[in-house]
Order: sequence, then C-alpha cells, then structure tokens
Amino acid sequence: MRPPRSVVLQLHGESFARRYQVVSLAITAAAAGDEVLIVLWFDALRRFVQGGFDDPLPGEDVLVAERHASLGLPRPSEMLAEARALGAKLAACETGVRLAGLEPDEVSPLVDRLPGLQEILQAATDARFAIYV
Repeated sequence: MRPPRSVVLQLHGESFARRYQVVSLAITAAAAGDEVLIVLWFDALRRFVQGGFDDPLPGEDVLVAERHASLGLPRPSEMLAEARALGAKLAACETGVRLAGLEPDEVSPLVDRLPGLQEILQAATDARFAIYV
C-alpha cells in the first residue's frame, strides 16, 4: 500500500464544470487515502456559503450540468460533503472571504479552517499535487 499523498485543490472558477472537476478530484483522492485540502475562492466560495454551488452559469455551462444530471451523477455539493466525510478538509483564506463579499464569522462555521495566504502557499508548496482550477 502506498503512503498517502498531499493534494491541494484551489477552486476559484465560477462554472459548474470547474466545481464538479475539483470535487471529483477531491473525492477520488480522499477515497484513495490521500490528505486533501480544498481551498475555495471568489465565486465558488460565495456560492458555497450563500447557495448555488450546484447551479450552472447561463450558456454552455447549463449543457454541462444537464449532461451531468443525465448520467445520474451526484450534485457537486453532495460530492464535496462525501469528500469531507472521507477526510478532505475545506478551507477559505480570510482575505479571500472578504474579497468574495463575505465575513469570516459567516464562513468559519462552514469550513474546517480559515488559513492565511502564507499557510495556503506553504500547503501548496509542500503538496505532492497542487491544482488551481
């Protein structure tokens, strides 16, 4: 059995496709026993906190979401919850919280950590895989 890898997934993209891609990677890595840190930024963070994490953007993103649903796949929020149940950690940078128009007090109960940018950078530097989507 291989030792766990450290995986840092930073999600800043607003599209359904990007949200689905990151949670798919997170659940796969967590199920394999890897140490997973998901960092939410900007619109992805806002949608996670205020609702709409599963909603596509108008246009082509709707087609991606429709294909996703037609395959019977779970919604991104369900996959994120499952990844967390498997040990993935969810974080948001305190400055990123404010850039998303949110307050740390409303975000902190929903995430595992509110690290600073230096800590996020160090986690990404130390990780076996660091992906920014």
